[in-house]
Amino acid sequence: MKTITIFLMLAFLTNCTHNTQDAPQTEKTPHTAVTLTQVSWGKIQNEIVLSATTAYLDKSIITAPIPAFISDVNVQPGCMIRKGETLYTLETKEHHALSNETAPSTIENVPVKAGTDGIVTAVMQQKGSYVAEGTILCSLAVPSNLVFMLNVPYEQQEYASPGKKCILVLPDETRLTATIQTPLVTMNTTSQAQQVIARAKSPFLPEGMSVKVLITTNNTNKKEEMILPQNAIQSNEMLTEHWVMKLANDSTAVKVLIQTGNCNADSIEVISPSLSSADRIIQTGGYGLEDNSRVVITKEIQP
Repeated sequence: MKTITIFLMLAFLTNCTHNTQDAPQTEKTPHTAVTLTQVSWGKIQNEIVLSATTAYLDKSIITAPIPAFISDVNVQPGCMIRKGETLYTLETKEHHALSNETAPSTIENVPVKAGTDGIVTAVMQQKGSYVAEGTILCSLAVPSNLVFMLNVPYEQQEYASPGKKCILVLPDETRLTATIQTPLVTMNTTSQAQQVIARAKSPFLPEGMSVKVLITTNNTNKKEEMILPQNAIQSNEMLTEHWVMKLANDSTAVKVLIQTGNCNADSIEVISPSLSSADRIIQTGGYGLEDNSRVVITKEIQP
């Protein structure tokens, strides 16, 4: 009886082992982690991007009023000068000739002063030099005469008409609003670009700085369109087809073909189809997803 009981127990354990090994393995469908956004409404203006350089149209040239020796120099390139400040001190030939005599000279040195506020752009003469009358001593850039020289291709002249506003983007990403003024009469023979003057209120900027120019090209009175973040839009390699991934439910994303409009660095207009503010659009994590992909929501970003 004891032997029969042991045999039955072994048979039961063997049968359980086989059942465990033969049971089908159910694999879970992987879910892609995504963040969501919704459409907003607004207007995006088309822009053209041009280049420009800083220049000082009016430089104040400081010259020697008399033939003399330079006894003192109080300027160096880049320093700020105030009106009435002494830039150079000149010593006349007579004073210089009498400087070694024991008797004091009655001839005074001649100071050369700034006639306006400015920034020293160049220093041509140094202490100890002899200069003739009219010799250039240094040059000053007047901050109020700073302009931006826009390089406008001939075919885009209509967008840079006098009086139009534009945005100047400095190398540190500072943005200035400028007003376009008159074009110059010459054109670059290589690039066929004409230089156009623009002015803006700005801090001191060095001459020759390259800046980016943004000019809107379309009607500012256009109607509001649906707007989505740029990273919510996907496209094929030829950029002939665009789409978004929209949630059909809490875990399934479907592909929706769209027609796009104007765009900027952050956002893009959606012309069709009509989307609702209740539609949940995948913003990040949707790249390469197929239609009816399984997803898991990690964050919902408000537009």
